[in-house]
Amino acid sequence: MNITVIGQGAIGLLWYHRLAENSKNHVSLICSSRTTSVPKEIKFTDINNITSSNVLISANNQILAHAELILCCVKSYHVAEAITSLKNRIGSNAIIIFCHNGMVNFKQLPNLPQACYTLLTTHGSKVIQPFHVQHTGLGHNDLGLITGTAQQEQQAEMVTTLATALPSLTLSHHIKEKQWLKLAINCVINPLTAINDVENGQLLQQKYNKIIDKLLTEIISVAKYEGMQFSLDELKTQVLSVATMTGKNCSSMRSDILKKRKTEIDYINGYITNTAKSLHIKVPENEKLTLQIKALELANCQH
Repeated sequence: MNITVIGQGAIGLLWYHRLAENSKNHVSLICSSRTTSVPKEIKFTDINNITSSNVLISANNQILAHAELILCCVKSYHVAEAITSLKNRIGSNAIIIFCHNGMVNFKQLPNLPQACYTLLTTHGSKVIQPFHVQHTGLGHNDLGLITGTAQQEQQAEMVTTLATALPSLTLSHHIKEKQWLKLAINCVINPLTAINDVENGQLLQQKYNKIIDKLLTEIISVAKYEGMQFSLDELKTQVLSVATMTGKNCSSMRSDILKKRKTEIDYINGYITNTAKSLHIKVPENEKLTLQIKALELANCQH
């Protein structure tokens, strides 16, 4: 397949390398406009700590015009900008896949004729240095259509291509439920690890029990209005399971705070807070964490 990956972050480079390993794929990369220099290759350290390299092909307008698959791996707050810049440069038959944290309101994006999917991944990866990514944990990918119409033959080819590159992968017809489940997990692990400056596994301590219950209870009340039914026990089990499996990991939000970068809080707890306001529901714990993260961001800007 002709594939263009957008974004040179941890997930974007992980997908670029794994897709480019297959000689049947023609893979190119679009870096952020803030990138000053692009090397001729990317380095990849696999799950067994073995490092290799791959040629880096930058996407130009000609490559984009022939792209069959666009894999958009940017921060939530860059999704609208990335798609707006691509809108008139890609074919109407291309498939667009969004892979990001949190919830983006796709109704606020430019109207796209392409079939758009969302990809949720639990694979772990981190950038060791610019254009050198390490695969830190094996996981699973869930893929589902969010707008547009799926072309069965094209969809089947896409699923095979992605599942071969980074197993395992499930094509889900209940992707919204999976998005909400991931959102709930992110609403707990991301802000609590960032505010308390702890690894994911430390949230298993008893002292975090009450705040986790309160956050999830609020999320369940908002999710109900979106047609999602969750029980507190079910959600809490999932959260604690992820915290256990990723015990030594630094969450993406904690990493952003430590590196003095903007976080995705507006699309995680902020999404819950804003949705709750529109429904006239009170979610004080999610609102409090949103404000605390914004205060940390502000403090970083002032240093």
